[in-house]
Amino acid sequence: MQIIDIASLPHFCKREGSGSSRHSESATENCFSMDHPFHQKLYDYMKQQGMSNKSAVPAKQGSFHVDVPVSAAEGVEIAKTIESEFQKLGNGSRSGLPGSLNDLKIYDD
Repeated sequence: MQIIDIASLPHFCKREGSGSSRHSESATENCFSMDHPFHQKLYDYMKQQGMSNKSAVPAKQGSFHVDVPVSAAEGVEIAKTIESEFQKLGNGSRSGLPGSLNDLKIYDD
């Protein structure tokens, strides 16, 4: 019974033949063995991690549209618009962003 595809094993799990050169054309041997206790534990650990419900989920990243006033004289309005959009993102939206955006302030330098 084959549990792991031999071709998918990393290079350090394969042993070179008895040739004198590391890059010789001799065949490699598989040194991964389910008879070895460490390999059994490693396989069980990987299987357990793969089945756990605590799998890491990448953070959602998205974009949003902000209507920005055209006139340069309306710089304060631009800052307020951006500030309010960030606050909307942080206040319980479904985007998965943390609520730490509540105190965000945008200043015109």
